[in-house]
Amino acid sequence: MTKTSYEFQKEFNLTAKDIFSRWLKTAIDDDDFESFKDCVVSIGTEWHVARTVESDLKDEFIRHLWDMRKAILDGTYTGWTESDYDAYSYESKVCFLMNPCHYKLIYDSNNRTALKSKAKKWLYPNEWQQAVDSYYKENQIDTTDSKKIFETDFELWYKENNKQ
Repeated sequence: MTKTSYEFQKEFNLTAKDIFSRWLKTAIDDDDFESFKDCVVSIGTEWHVARTVESDLKDEFIRHLWDMRKAILDGTYTGWTESDYDAYSYESKVCFLMNPCHYKLIYDSNNRTALKSKAKKWLYPNEWQQAVDSYYKENQIDTTDSKKIFETDFELWYKENNKQ
């Protein structure tokens, strides 16, 4: 039996998340800012969010994420919800990939729309984490398994992205 488009998209998405996550964590473990920067640039390009950061601020944006890496990894970073760069989705993607067990869902238009229908209101960045935590609790999703979290993010995004 051949794979469906859905199955290929899911495999591609989960593989990309795994690679980006490992790349970020390896760069941090190796204290390698240049590799971290290359990964953040790749995330922005591949996931079509690079345009959300002004060209003259890209280096500053990446340096900010690097400087916040410990807080992101321990789950205490909330700065993306007040992004100085107005790059909520981009910054959320990096946080999610660095610490999926804490950030759990990417703040993008599809996931926001999907959770809006469940929360019965539009969710602003500062409301996102609470809504995500509620979603995981209500659906009894394991928050300790990054592979399950990556899959949950894909499923929610895919379902919203493919509504007819």
